Amino acid sequence: MTFKLDEALKLVDEARIIQLASEVIRIPSISGNEKDVMEYAIQLLEEIGVHVEVHGSTERPIIYACLNPEAEKQVIFNGHLDVVPIAKPDAWSKDPWTPLVEGGKLYGRGASDMKSSCAVMIHLLEILKKLDLPISVGVHLVPDEERGAAEGSRILVNKIVAGELRRPDYVVIGEQSNLQVRVAERGMFGFKIKFYGRAAHTAAARTNGINAIAKASKGVLALEHHIDKFHEWIGHPMLSVNLIEAGTVSNQVPAECTITVDRRLIIGETADDVVAEVTADLDKAGEGDPDWNWEIIADKDEEGNWKYTPANYTSPDSDLGKAFIKAVPAALKRDPELYVTWAGSTDGRLYRQAGIQTIGFGPIGKYAHGPDEFVYIDSLVQMTKVWVALALELST
Repeated sequence: MTFKLDEALKLVDEARIIQLASEVIRIPSISGNEKDVMEYAIQLLEEIGVHVEVHGSTERPIIYACLNPEAEKQVIFNGHLDVVPIAKPDAWSKDPWTPLVEGGKLYGRGASDMKSSCAVMIHLLEILKKLDLPISVGVHLVPDEERGAAEGSRILVNKIVAGELRRPDYVVIGEQSNLQVRVAERGMFGFKIKFYGRAAHTAAARTNGINAIAKASKGVLALEHHIDKFHEWIGHPMLSVNLIEAGTVSNQVPAECTITVDRRLIIGETADDVVAEVTADLDKAGEGDPDWNWEIIADKDEEGNWKYTPANYTSPDSDLGKAFIKAVPAALKRDPELYVTWAGSTDGRLYRQAGIQTIGFGPIGKYAHGPDEFVYIDSLVQMTKVWVALALELST
């Protein structure tokens, strides 16, 4: 591997990475309007001369492209080309759709999340096409990740499960991971808690009314705290109360108040564990209150179990995990580190749910979804080198 890797790493071209990333950043592609950027990516891939298939719809194309489509093993790099809207244009000090290189950073909407990584995937295929690897290396470039992936990666994974699209042996997610190996993602359990009071005229609020908002406020304070659990692959769990609904008119004490809770789970946690913890917190908060009355509301399956998404992971001891553990030091001359931080979910969860070994490895950037979003260019170069080393490692 050493000779081939040294030779391959010389093909990593920083200027080409900046060029490709700038070109895709320049094409606005807010979720739902990705057609132009997807068609441009198709053009680039066809120019390389790799196998290209287009799935999805005419308006929202999904790209599957690969080298050596008939090879026995395959690794796929997944990236999304949709971005979130510009919430407040005047908060940007630069034009979000005009890529700018400044101080070792590439600025623009999608620079960090995650058009630059998609550009690197295209450059990776350019590099690997020049090498004779006995493995298929490909990309899934998708729309709709920012809105849940129903029109993107979920379509591809459903086709894989149905046997309509090649099942990759390994998947790499190019979302930002600060050049650390991301083997796990938190699960998700969304639910509501309804607090009950008693309606009354405002004039009689202290005699006849029981204010459900006041009860809910006490409940929110009881739930908003650090959860003292930790998993070495994923970090801490998280709970946040993100919506509150109550009241009908301004002169009536509200009889009900509903809060919406977003709970992120670590490996080993279940929805039943969460409900038990929430119940304990609320029972403690309501001690001595004769008017303390609430219930948890969430979807259940046909057997009466809570519907939720468990934490998902690919062990560092898996074939893909071991390959990353070797590829990082081979490319960067340093020990690999696991990505354990406060991060949201990626499309990687869909591949893992289909039983496919999936690990994230992406660049370093800041301000994703916000003004002056950027990615560090040197991290894109380092990421490319690790991906090249990974492809060679999986080829052995």
